[in-house]
Amino acid sequence: MQPSEIEEMYYYEFWYYIQNLQEYIKAKNKQSEDQQEQANEQHNSMSSKYKTPSMPKIPTMKAPSMKMPKF
Repeated sequence: MQPSEIEEMYYYEFWYYIQNLQEYIKAKNKQSEDQQEQANEQHNSMSSKYKTPSMPKIPTMKAPSMKMPKF
């Protein structure tokens, strides 16, 4: 809708126009939230199925303590 068309509208037409836009935006936001939630659930279910194997821990070796003889 062109700005000139909006300017020529009666108040009640403009009010209903704005109300319809608000409802449309709310519906789109709800739809995108649902899609995002569904994608997150799918991602979580996939990540729980395919966990990466953890690497085994490498045992640490302690260096032997050697005391040097005094001269």
